[in-house]
Parts: sequence; C-alpha cells; structure tokens
Amino acid sequence: MEDKALATLRIFYERRKLATETKPVASGLKDVNAYTISDVLVVFSQKDKMLERDVNTYIEYAKENDYTNGMIVVAMSKPSGNLMNLIRSKFIEQRIQFFHLRELQMDITVHRMSVPHRILTPDEAKDVLDKNRILKPEDQLPWIDSQDIQARVIGAVPGNIIEITRHSDTVGKCIYYRYCVADVNVA
Repeated sequence: MEDKALATLRIFYERRKLATETKPVASGLKDVNAYTISDVLVVFSQKDKMLERDVNTYIEYAKENDYTNGMIVVAMSKPSGNLMNLIRSKFIEQRIQFFHLRELQMDITVHRMSVPHRILTPDEAKDVLDKNRILKPEDQLPWIDSQDIQARVIGAVPGNIIEITRHSDTVGKCIYYRYCVADVNVA
C-alpha cells in the first residue's frame, strides 16, 4: 500500500510540474518509514493511531534536518479532530499535508465525480478579482480548507485562489472560485 501511495503522490507532483525523484530516508524515527519526493519529506506512520506528539516529533525531525519545503504525513487511520487542528495550526509554518493511507490508493482526480481544481496564477487571480470587483478575497470569496483533499492534491496554500470547474446540466460549464485558508472553522 505504501508503494501505491508513493506512486500516487508522484502523480500529483508531476501534474504540478515538480520533480518526482523519490529516495528512502534513514530517519531513525520509531514506527516510521520516511522518503523524500523531490525535497519534501514524506512520513509513513506505522502506528494504528497517530497522536499529536507523533506529529510534533515529525515536525522537530523536519526542522532539525532542514526539510523546509514541506512535509507529507501519511497515517494508517483517520486523524482525530485534535490532530487535524494541530496540523492546520502548523500548516503555514511547516506546510504539512496529512493523508490517510487509503486516500492515496488511487488518483481521485480521475474519478468521474471529481471536478477539476487549479490554483490561479497571480495574474489570473488579479484579473478574476478585478472582473468581479473583489477587494478582499479572504472576506468575499467562499473558503476552501488547506486540508481539503483537492487542495492537498493541487498543493494549495493559504492565500491561493482556487478555480473549480463544474458541469451543470442547465448552463454547461460553471466556474467557481474559492479562497484557500489554513482552517475553515476559524471565523
């Protein structure tokens, strides 16, 4: 399952036109298999249930070993609410993405129910904001959580504007925009 997850992550990185070279890392962390994809640390926890202290240990390891371009944590079980709150709070500082191992067993973007998401370039974002007379996108656009599966797949970070293309039976193609935030539950 780990090999399939790494292959899926490489597909996501390839779509973003990022390097996909994968190397194992001898991390010395207990119950962990670690790799790098390009220069991002990928940590596969072998524990049945992850705790906040586990994530804090991975964060410390990443800091000590200069993994500054982000970290992906893959767990065997779904995260608790407290664990997700910790990951969201550390997202801006550490660029942590959390995946449940089953989420990486297939490329969800090719599923027939998946709608295309993409990050707008700064010029595209400016054009969209100007066209729609949006002065404060963080207040005027609907939010998308940085830990939403589609946001993680495309590599969205807080502050990005995401274009979502949906199909509508009445009008055909509909385009929506969302503003990426670290945590949608924080008002």
